[in-house]
Amino acid sequence: MASEILGISFRENLMLRDGDITNDIVSRKKVISVIRRVRPEVIFAPYPFDRHPDHIHAGNLIKEAIFFSGLAKIRTGNHAPFRPRRTFFYRNAMDIPLSFVFDISKTYKKKIVALKCYKTQFHDAGSKMPETFISTKSFEYEIESRARHFGFKIGAEFGEPFYCYEPLRAEPESLFIL
Repeated sequence: MASEILGISFRENLMLRDGDITNDIVSRKKVISVIRRVRPEVIFAPYPFDRHPDHIHAGNLIKEAIFFSGLAKIRTGNHAPFRPRRTFFYRNAMDIPLSFVFDISKTYKKKIVALKCYKTQFHDAGSKMPETFISTKSFEYEIESRARHFGFKIGAEFGEPFYCYEPLRAEPESLFIL
């Protein structure tokens, strides 16, 4: 449902178990295989510093798999080596170094509708489940506050921060002042 709301054309579950994501050879080969088959130019991944171990492991797993996906000596079936041009890491619960902020003002409401598809994860006033860090009403406010904070930094209503390990190229004619 969230994928439809966001207009996502590709989503694949690699069956890495919740609470047990590890950066091992089996998991890396699963990710490498998808990268080689799909051949994305850009990958978005969780920044590998967070309060949730799965986010840390997933970020490192993806970062390493991206590197290895470009090596011919790593075999994963019939797909040729391929390495995406860029990886952008997104923020979870913890702050991240900042490379750029994307203006999400036009799509912020859609983001919230998509998040609400995950009723077991986020705030649901009618839920009988025990409250967690992210299922509180306070966390819902934090999502909006964070988006407003980063939007303010770029002169927009809402913003989403990203980090890139590699230098980003900017052409003089593409720069503008708000």
